[in-house]
Amino acid sequence: MVPFLNRGIGRAASGLARFAAMVLAGIMALTFLDVVGRTFFGRALVGTVESVELMMGILVFCGLAITEINRRHIVVETFQNLFPGPARRLSEIVNSGLAVAVTGLLAWRLLVKTGEIIDEQEYTQIWELPFWPTAIVMCVGICLFLLALVARLIEDLRGSADRARN
Repeated sequence: MVPFLNRGIGRAASGLARFAAMVLAGIMALTFLDVVGRTFFGRALVGTVESVELMMGILVFCGLAITEINRRHIVVETFQNLFPGPARRLSEIVNSGLAVAVTGLLAWRLLVKTGEIIDEQEYTQIWELPFWPTAIVMCVGICLFLLALVARLIEDLRGSADRARN
């Protein structure tokens, strides 16, 4: 089941990463046009700040799952290498479990906040863009990240069980 889960999460994360790349290109284009407008024409592009804020939320949350799948997060292993093998494996399991718990809590709160945004019909100030599409994309991103973390925890638990049998 875990390989099937990993393949599905990997495909979805790759799709979100591609979308995040397009969003990043949009952020760069908006920023470029804003700077050119201010520098050469004395006028900023209206709504750039609020647009970039929304796009940054999408960018960050769409990149979490692919970063986890490729194991490209920043890892500080100050003491972990000093542990003997079994203690190191236990540390990996505890770390994975904590990551699942914290991300689960964040995902739950983001889902609740998204519901509030939809109910209250919140919009940006200048362009009056609705917040809910961004919030939904962010929810998808963090839920996919949570699934990737759960898959890692399962792998860590299975790996410890496999090592214990050998």
